Amino acid sequence: MRNLSLLLACSIWPASATGQQRSITLPEAIGLAVRADPLVVQAEGTARTAGASVRAAWGEFLPRISGGASYGKSFSALPSRTDPITGQVLGGNVTTGSLGLQAQASLDLFTGFRRGADLSFYRANVTDADASLADSRAQSALRTTNQFLQALQSTDLVRVRQDAIRRSEEKLAIANAKLATRANTIADSLQAVGDLARARSQLLLEQQNLLAAEATLARLIGLEGQVSAASDSSLFRAAALGDTAALISEAMVRAPAVVRAIAKTRSARAAIGINRAGYWPALTLSANNSLSGSSSSNYDLLSGRGFSFGLSWNLFDRFARERNLVQARTNYEAMQASEADARRTVAANLATQLSALRIAEQRIALAIQSLEAARATARVQTERYRLGSIQIFELNAAQDALSNAEIEAVNARYDYVRAKAQIEAILGRAL
Repeated sequence: MRNLSLLLACSIWPASATGQQRSITLPEAIGLAVRADPLVVQAEGTARTAGASVRAAWGEFLPRISGGASYGKSFSALPSRTDPITGQVLGGNVTTGSLGLQAQASLDLFTGFRRGADLSFYRANVTDADASLADSRAQSALRTTNQFLQALQSTDLVRVRQDAIRRSEEKLAIANAKLATRANTIADSLQAVGDLARARSQLLLEQQNLLAAEATLARLIGLEGQVSAASDSSLFRAAALGDTAALISEAMVRAPAVVRAIAKTRSARAAIGINRAGYWPALTLSANNSLSGSSSSNYDLLSGRGFSFGLSWNLFDRFARERNLVQARTNYEAMQASEADARRTVAANLATQLSALRIAEQRIALAIQSLEAARATARVQTERYRLGSIQIFELNAAQDALSNAEIEAVNARYDYVRAKAQIEAILGRAL
């Protein structure tokens, strides 16, 4: 493990400057991506909504209170008349004002255990929403990490192609020098020219891949243009896995996918209780108070109070309750099966990525050995070609083997980091 850490921490090729282009580290990229990812933003809103639903469920245990006020005027157009006592003529047009104040309160005393089931349902939704948010952040981090690694890998592959061009130029110089001294034919020089053109074409393709990777990375983190990936030693640090069985046991408890499946099962079980509440009666206590007055009495307010105790019981609703209860139980059974499948899926994915991590670890060691041997072989074959003891096709084979060894070293190195990132996304934490 110590040797692996050294191999991962040491870059095979020296870093190159990126000019004025912005460079960003992986933690910075993940932090920006989480804020820019629409799925994470949506998951955060869902979590806030779930929390508000729990507060509303608690509120069902409290009384409902409402109040109101009213004021109005009424106009009556009647014929004029004479007061029979005073003999005074009274006008027929009469305007009357009225004022009213009302307050009502009601409290559900018994709801057939529906409120408790509602509370359990919304609490499970909170757990589901929180796990969904954690999973969204983990998946966003995984996407960003993979794209970040793609940009870094493309940068290293560009260096591989640049080294291949340098070797092709050296080969062409040797072939031309031997041609000038009549130690070689023009065929070797033409072969070297073709190899140099092929190496330059491969460099152009890798540069295009690098541009696309950096542009995609910029989009993921909410920026425009291109962003270069900055490498550091911690990115390629070897993972301390410990006991595999302990990791799988941890995943069965805290993996976001498993937590979400458990929460959905709890929610489906609570939905059964909500539907069972329809078989019970509902008891409600209500009270009201009112004050009313009119202009005819100088708005002297008269008080009125009332209390009521109500019972409602849905005795028969044409089997709708039975249908809803069957649907709820069916959904609960489906969620139980989904929970079991989620555990199996997490265990399978984790085992796959742990195997990929170990294989990549072995590939790194083998790739380093192969690279060292290919470099030594290429140096020897170059000198032998310079001295005229081998043909150009033998030198080409050695240089091609070196390029392939360099590419394999790059791929193995980044495959290890990708497998580690996949394990972190499954567990929902850093290794």
